[in-house]
Amino acid sequence: MITSRDTLDNYFVSNEFNITTPAIMELQEKILKWVSDGATGAIIYGRPRIGKTRAILYIASILKAKYGRELPIYVLNATEHVPKDKFFYSELLKVVGHPEFDKGTVSMLKDRLLNSLFASACNTTYRKIILFIDEAYNFSEKDFKWLMDIYNNLNLKNIHLYVFLVGSEELIARKQALIMANQHQIVGRFMVEECHFHGIQSSKEMSICLANYDQPLQIAGDWFSLTKEFFPDAYQDGKQLFSCADMLMDEYLKVMEESGIPPKSEIPMMYFVNAIKYCLFNYGITGKKYYFPTEESWRDSILNSGYVAAERLYFNVPIG
Repeated sequence: MITSRDTLDNYFVSNEFNITTPAIMELQEKILKWVSDGATGAIIYGRPRIGKTRAILYIASILKAKYGRELPIYVLNATEHVPKDKFFYSELLKVVGHPEFDKGTVSMLKDRLLNSLFASACNTTYRKIILFIDEAYNFSEKDFKWLMDIYNNLNLKNIHLYVFLVGSEELIARKQALIMANQHQIVGRFMVEECHFHGIQSSKEMSICLANYDQPLQIAGDWFSLTKEFFPDAYQDGKQLFSCADMLMDEYLKVMEESGIPPKSEIPMMYFVNAIKYCLFNYGITGKKYYFPTEESWRDSILNSGYVAAERLYFNVPIG
């Protein structure tokens, strides 16, 4: 049995913890279709804290497990920066795992990057490379031009680069700004397709998310069902956490109404996971030892998840 809160806390914030959601499954299907159809880029956008970063890490891991070396996949986390070509090539060299990512001239770094990318895909079945750029709104027009140059150089060698730009709604504004600046080549190459990634929108979606806690998860080297660990008697009687979806959604709707949050607005995954974690620790066998979560425990968990304060701030709801 898991008794260490630190063990679970570390697990919940690690990249190993991934909840399969309808939004993730939809996005995975779209990405595979885009690659199959030859769409060389797309924008994946959504509001903060809904799980975009975890989604692309999860999808990247699934695709790597399925295709292995036959489909090189890289994830770049774009940070705020002054646009410089040396920084651009250096950051991508880090992503592809090159040890000499910051040594030499700009020309040397560029050649090193092109050679690394070519080597990763030249002997594969598909001759394709997928690059996810998280927080892509931090990319400037210059960054996109350098990326276009990389794309063109690889294309001359019959290597096809697929770029998926991930971030907040600012990405759509960046696309419009590039259109206004007549940078149609950049938009046409990387931004034609769009996918609005969303949080939890219904009790049905919530039940799919909750079902992850009923299934065995690998934590600290062992396999555990968190429902079984924290509500053992109920689990023994055949109860599963996914059956709480309607009750939990009702409590969210009540909290939305009481707090001035727009009704039926999507629930960010970050605060949903926080609520589940709070319920497990505080109402399961290590806390108040409830037989199974109740309306009261779910409400308390929502209120202690950070959800209300974050949503009031996002929707600019006056306090008081």
